[in-house]
Amino acid sequence: MSKQLHKRLSTDIHLLGDLLGKVIRRQAGVNAFELEERFRALSKVRRHDHDSADEIATRIAEIVGELDLQQICEVARAFTLYFQLINVAEEHHRARVLRTRVKAESPKPIAESIRAAIAELADAGVDELHMQNILQGLHIEPVFTAHPTEAKRRTLISKLKRIEEGLRHLDETNLLPADEARVKQGMLAEIAGMWLTSQARQAKPTVTDEVKTGLYYFDQTIWDVVPKIYREMEEALAEHFPSAKLPKRFLTFGSWIGGDRDGNPNVTAFVTAETLRLHRGMALSRHGETAGALTRTLSLSEQLHTPANELLELLEQELAGNSGHVKFLAEQYPDEPYRLLAAALKADLNDANHDPVKSRLLEDDNSPMAELRTAADLLKPLETIDLSLRNGRTDTIADAQLKDALIQANVFGVNVARLDIRQFSDYHDAALAEIFAKLGICANYLELTPAERADLLTQQLASDNPAIGEPGDYTETTCELLQLFHVIARAVDLYGPEMIGPYIISMSKDVDDVLAVLLLAKWFGLCQRSDGNPRALPAIAPLFETRDDLKNAPDVMTKLFNHPAYREHLAAQGMEQNVMIGYSDSNKDAGFLTATWELYQAQDRLTKCCREHGVALTIFHGRGGTVARGGGPANRAILAQPPGSVEGRIRITEQGEVINDYYFHPEIAARHLEQLVSAVLVASTPAHKRKATPKKAWLDAMEKLSATAFESYREFIYETPALLQYWQEATPINELSSMRIGSRPARRKGNDVLAGLRAIPWGFSWMQSRHNLPAWYGVGQAIAAFVGSGDEAEDNLALLQEMHRHWPFFRAMTDNLQVALGKADMGIARRYADLVSDVTVREEIYASIKAAYSLTEHWVLRVAGQRAVLENQPTLQRSIRLRNPYVDPLNFLQVRLLKQMRQQSDGNEDPELQHAFYITINGIAAGLKNTG
Repeated sequence: MSKQLHKRLSTDIHLLGDLLGKVIRRQAGVNAFELEERFRALSKVRRHDHDSADEIATRIAEIVGELDLQQICEVARAFTLYFQLINVAEEHHRARVLRTRVKAESPKPIAESIRAAIAELADAGVDELHMQNILQGLHIEPVFTAHPTEAKRRTLISKLKRIEEGLRHLDETNLLPADEARVKQGMLAEIAGMWLTSQARQAKPTVTDEVKTGLYYFDQTIWDVVPKIYREMEEALAEHFPSAKLPKRFLTFGSWIGGDRDGNPNVTAFVTAETLRLHRGMALSRHGETAGALTRTLSLSEQLHTPANELLELLEQELAGNSGHVKFLAEQYPDEPYRLLAAALKADLNDANHDPVKSRLLEDDNSPMAELRTAADLLKPLETIDLSLRNGRTDTIADAQLKDALIQANVFGVNVARLDIRQFSDYHDAALAEIFAKLGICANYLELTPAERADLLTQQLASDNPAIGEPGDYTETTCELLQLFHVIARAVDLYGPEMIGPYIISMSKDVDDVLAVLLLAKWFGLCQRSDGNPRALPAIAPLFETRDDLKNAPDVMTKLFNHPAYREHLAAQGMEQNVMIGYSDSNKDAGFLTATWELYQAQDRLTKCCREHGVALTIFHGRGGTVARGGGPANRAILAQPPGSVEGRIRITEQGEVINDYYFHPEIAARHLEQLVSAVLVASTPAHKRKATPKKAWLDAMEKLSATAFESYREFIYETPALLQYWQEATPINELSSMRIGSRPARRKGNDVLAGLRAIPWGFSWMQSRHNLPAWYGVGQAIAAFVGSGDEAEDNLALLQEMHRHWPFFRAMTDNLQVALGKADMGIARRYADLVSDVTVREEIYASIKAAYSLTEHWVLRVAGQRAVLENQPTLQRSIRLRNPYVDPLNFLQVRLLKQMRQQSDGNEDPELQHAFYITINGIAAGLKNTG
């Protein structure tokens, strides 16, 4: 980054800091401002004066101990708002740097762009036929999920959006002084509004709140960004592969929000129906805006341009069915058929948007439906207009606004994103057990072995459907599951299969878990009909999460591919199979290094398994924000996958604050999507596959590293009784579980505190307390044991260094480790350790963690050939260094609040204490960024 560019970022940060300072002084008083400045100054000194760090930390803690609750809230809000503003400034600056790079390197494409990827493929000798084959199967699908790590309200996100727009206005070189003053005044007003707006929701967010937050990013950013990606791809192909045909839908979107019921009793069939209504409503509204714009731009007269007969015939049909405004326009503009067809489309979209979707899905409304139901209905008039314009030598008009409209119609359809459905496998088993018992089919289904269950399910799949009765005939959980399948069946029947994404089965362990869903679907008619007419059944995606399940995944899929009923289902899916792999639970189960290795091997084995059975595999990566949950740059992660496992197809979850990071700013969103497409294209080429193929010595080394890391992790986490007490007292896990952050409970049902805990709060609690333990623990022990101390130590270290230089998988893993190490802080973690009541537990566990951290840092740097953590990523290194003095006060405040909350003798929750605590959670998450 040039000094001039860096100066512009510094200017933005100082401006926002000064505006925030004005707001604090005006709204909270000079004393509050001076208190915040005092904390900041002490934290900076603590970071730089290592000899006096402990003494200064003690002084900071003393000052925090003297504050009343109002002062704590004011200081916490000040630092939290500061980070939210700084994050906006950095996003704005990333876009600024990106624009500068593009201009500087033009006409050459910048690295990791679509143009660069297409050029790389051409230079690598990929011919037109091979390129067309890649394009034929190309499908990239980011999938939004709701997680409690992104806690900002939409109200605050909107205010931050307007502040970023202010920074953009200030970048304009011809801005008049009076205009500049007004922009700054507007930004000051927005910051004042943020200060006076509660960071916390007054009530726990509902699932519908989370759905609306997810849709916010589609509405504000993604909708307008996607056409740019498609155009970029088309232009790059025209340059290097002129005969290659671009697929109409190679980049699409999915969502779990409102469909993911695994461990979340708040996601009901009613909520899923409402979610589908919201998805559809947003898409129809946006397409309606586009159609309205087309009525103003497509003013071509029949007197000057001859439209195609197909267009006139379609318009005649539309006019016969339309009334009101469209017929009025026909009288006003009788010789402007394009305008009229666009107006008719707008009217159809408006009618469709008034359709009672939720009531229909719940079968509470059977009134006549609107004509426009599916993406095909939307595309027909748009494609007819496009064809007519191109046949009439008016390509330039077709290539303008209409082209974007066609891209948006193909990508988003009339539902914005496919809604995935996810449920925990145990729920299917429990429901089937109840149904089988009621019907006299099997009295003890839950007592059967997996093989016995599979045999029974196979018999039922081959039999006629029994009369299972009404959902209300069963217990609440079984009733809810049956109502869900009813909603899915109604959605497919009324609005087409495009509405529903894959059905994901959490904690899939064997064939019976998948056959259970297949049978439930069959009972609701979601299968091949006996008369030969196909009925769409959503793809079924088993989710393999634990170490053992990842190891067994290829065997399970082999049995499924050879199962007659499942093979028939697969044929109806075009022999395409989604398999999801879980980063979060595998890490919680086995530790970072072992989970990363098991995920890699599972993908490799699944790829070979699918190839042997003639199945096109799409691996669905359940990644989170933090390194412990698969976080890190998505494009590098894709290039680090086993050779042959991508082949142009991938699904990736976008979780928590990652959604805001990637999709808040339009230019950053475009860059992120471009990098995804670029990485998938490159990963699908023979040249990259050769580069990514590991040597046998590397594989053997990883096996040894994984074995030691697994043993170290399991021994410490699961076999050290004191660790459980330490974790519950030295992190805010128990307090996090009661916060109004997300709609989903922190734990699945079960008595085991650790086993029943979801992986998200597991990692989040360690990150908030700056241990960040799940993202690195066990690695130092593994490398130290592998290198050893004997005569072969030098050779062993050299082997690991070779792996780091030449194996994308190993390099990505060690780079992510450095991020985890860089964001951890043993000095701050010590403040949380002091919360542990048992002195022996406190000192022993903290000492073990600190020693393991130091060991990991030492060996990761040796392997990477670096002197300091993140030396290879100087921008991130500098950002963390500058942010730490602002994060630290929030940690000190949080420790004080935890003490106070735990000292309440009556057991009642204090709303004011909880509110202050919530602000610190939000502030630390904003400061550290990828915390979930």
